[in-house]
Amino acid sequence: MRILFTAATFRSHLYPLVPLAWALRAAGHDVRVAVQPSLIGDVTAAGLPAVEVGRGPDFMSELRRSIGTGRGGPAAAPSIEQIVVPHIRIAEAVVADLVPFTQKWSPDLVVADPAAFAAPVIAKAAGIPLVLHTWGPMPDQLWGNLTSERAVRENWPKDLVAFLDKWNVELGPEYADLVVDPCPDELLAIRMAKRQVARYVPYNGAAVTPTWLDEPKRRPRVCITWGTTSEFMGAEVLNPPLLAIEALADLDVEIVAALGKAGRELLGETREHVRVVDWMPLSMLMPTCDALISQGGPGTVLAAVAHGVPQLIVPQMSAQPLGAQLLTASGAGLTLQPDDLTAYSVVEAVTELISGDSVVSAARSLAERNAARPDPTQIAPILQGLSDANR
Repeated sequence: MRILFTAATFRSHLYPLVPLAWALRAAGHDVRVAVQPSLIGDVTAAGLPAVEVGRGPDFMSELRRSIGTGRGGPAAAPSIEQIVVPHIRIAEAVVADLVPFTQKWSPDLVVADPAAFAAPVIAKAAGIPLVLHTWGPMPDQLWGNLTSERAVRENWPKDLVAFLDKWNVELGPEYADLVVDPCPDELLAIRMAKRQVARYVPYNGAAVTPTWLDEPKRRPRVCITWGTTSEFMGAEVLNPPLLAIEALADLDVEIVAALGKAGRELLGETREHVRVVDWMPLSMLMPTCDALISQGGPGTVLAAVAHGVPQLIVPQMSAQPLGAQLLTASGAGLTLQPDDLTAYSVVEAVTELISGDSVVSAARSLAERNAARPDPTQIAPILQGLSDANR
């Protein structure tokens, strides 16, 4: 079986696909991962064969342009329309390369993250099944409307509907043939049609394990990370984690600040009990942590869930408020809105995450239920059956 994977131009959209791609290759199937040039290195670092597509448009440039056209200005949280427009521009470029590639390579099915809008076009053009692989709590602004074609046409951004119409993609429950969903039931806002539950297996990139990570901890370890939002929203979005680091200075904890290059520069001089790293895979770091503070990116949230780590989320944009609300309701984490973030509230929340029996127990319970789900090696035969049924 030949399987074509593709993802939107974000590592956070590519990484959830990697364990399933590994499982399919280990089962003897032929896999290709089609991404834009900026993600080629991430694909090959994962040991997967890459196909370069969509040359030309740069996602971050398109996103900055889209956000800048909004009334709120560049610093405002972008609307769903502003976020989708760059994805459409990328999809148009990707389709131009992927249609000819698909005609030559003849894959048996397409596996994609839902934001890779080229995927349904390729599946339709090639007459093969489309498998969506979610990345966490799915925002209902789009995916909750797949209940009917009418709902899609009334609620999806008009540019996106026009792009899919151009390729005769079905809009509604038949949009995808299967949805592999590693999101815990407790964190679901919607259940997409044809859902196949799966274990979330964290993969956050390749790296060398630092020696300090294997040394015994002297105090509880708190990871503070803020994803890649500073790359397109500006360094001001790092104010909350910087406040949290200062707030925890007198608490008997070790802080691992994984805030990227911008965060390192803003932090400046070294602080006691604060370890600053440019970047580190959460799949490597989370097993050693007692608590996580983040903006609530889906991949970040699920990496902590998989390892039973209690979380404090300070949501800022996109699906983050939704994920924060659902995680807090599950009992496995806490939420602080940006306006409610103070030194006192951070210390109070982190103390609860580390020593609160209820939140620690809930986080461990989520991890146990995730571990009980079918892993990627058990999902691979299901995809084989889907392909066989299409022949």
